Amino acid sequence: MGDETSGAGSGPRESLPAVPAYVERRENCPRYVFGGGVWIVLADKAQTSGNITNVESIYQRGGGLPRLIHEREAEMAYVISGRLRIRIGDEAETTAEPGAMVFVPRGVARRFTADADDTRVYHGFVPAGFEQLLEHSVKTESMTAPIGDAPFDPARAMTFGIHLVPE
Repeated sequence: MGDETSGAGSGPRESLPAVPAYVERRENCPRYVFGGGVWIVLADKAQTSGNITNVESIYQRGGGLPRLIHEREAEMAYVISGRLRIRIGDEAETTAEPGAMVFVPRGVARRFTADADDTRVYHGFVPAGFEQLLEHSVKTESMTAPIGDAPFDPARAMTFGIHLVPE
């Protein structure tokens, strides 16, 4: 028998590992106090066969992560509610409001800071694996956390290819 194809003239179909489909409510997903807020792991490396990590972060005004670089992952961030001050690379700081989508390639410095209480951001990290850093944080049942209770550990982050960048 010949190679399987995905359609006429499209060539051989790549053999992908089987990943079961699933539906999960965010309230049932693991939550961690991390980097100035609460991070909810919506889909992890195991659930997506290593393709993507999906998380939601919830910040109070002033919460967020310092200027850093992800060496391993590209990041997409979508502002669900609130306002986010963003600095990417050498660009000037800008504000993203609900409905704004931000893409940051791996290896590019970025800083995200909430400019309103209850700022919610959906993140996609490609490839998957970012959740492994979150798993070293404090697990919580809460959907909010005071900024001071959600530290960012630069030494731990470096073991996952995330490096602080001076302002």
